[in-house]
Order: sequence, then structure tokens, then C-alpha cells
Amino acid sequence: MRNLIILAGMVLVAAAGYLVWMSMQAQHPGHQQNSGQQQSGMDMRTEKPSDNGLYTVSFMPSEGEPTTGPISVWHLKITDPSGKPVTGAEVVVDGGMPAHGHGLPTVPAATGEAEPGVYLIDGIKFSMVGHWKFDVTIRAEAGEDTVSFNRMLE
Repeated sequence: MRNLIILAGMVLVAAAGYLVWMSMQAQHPGHQQNSGQQQSGMDMRTEKPSDNGLYTVSFMPSEGEPTTGPISVWHLKITDPSGKPVTGAEVVVDGGMPAHGHGLPTVPAATGEAEPGVYLIDGIKFSMVGHWKFDVTIRAEAGEDTVSFNRMLE
């Protein structure tokens, strides 16, 4: 009988812990992985004009779809509005998870050009799934401009 009472107590404690965890999930919707809701109204384009229209920029992983954990290299392609590659640019990439209020777990850096106008951005790491935003600053002959990219990691 004593063992049965101990077992019942353990089940009650586990059930109470589960209910507390579920109530915390409901209070912090930014931590849930409902990508349909998070993508609603979000610009998910991987190619777009920079904020002031000086450049057209695309931002994509160099290999496959990104996952949590490994550090990866991405390609940042920069052209002028006519489509001519922009070479010799100074590129800065920053970002983070807006819903969580933290930045990237690494410091990505442009490490060279894979081809004219296609910059290698090394050091991108995702520490968790969810919405990530990348802010790119470009300084080149036409001037300084910025562009942001959203990425949903599932």
C-alpha cells in the first residue's frame, strides 16, 4: 500500500509539472514553433533591393538548408540596379532573433568574393529554430545602404 501511495504522489507531481510547463508556453507565444503564424506578413524574400535602392541583394546559404548547430557559409550577391556585380564592397552582417531579443551566437564576416559581386559570409550559426533576421550594411562606390532578410528555421 505504501508503494502505491508513493507512486500516486509521483504521478501527481509529474502532472502538476506538465501543467505548469503548458501554462508557461501559452504565456510566451514567441517561443512556440508555429511557423505559419510567425511568417504571416513577414517579408521572406531572399533577393530584394536595398533600403535606398542602391543595390539589389540576395542572401542564401552556400549549401542546402540551414540547420541548428553547425557554422555555415552564406553567399551575399550584390549588384547595381542594372544587374552589374558590385565588387570590392565592405559588407557587415548582423542580426538575431527579434522575438527573443538576442543577437546571433557568432560574428559573421565577409571573407572574400567567390566570384565578382558574390561575397562569402562565414560564421553564421543558428542556436535554435524560429525566426531569425539578418541586417546587412553595404559600403561600395555607389554609397552606403542597408537591407534586411528574414529566415525561418524549422
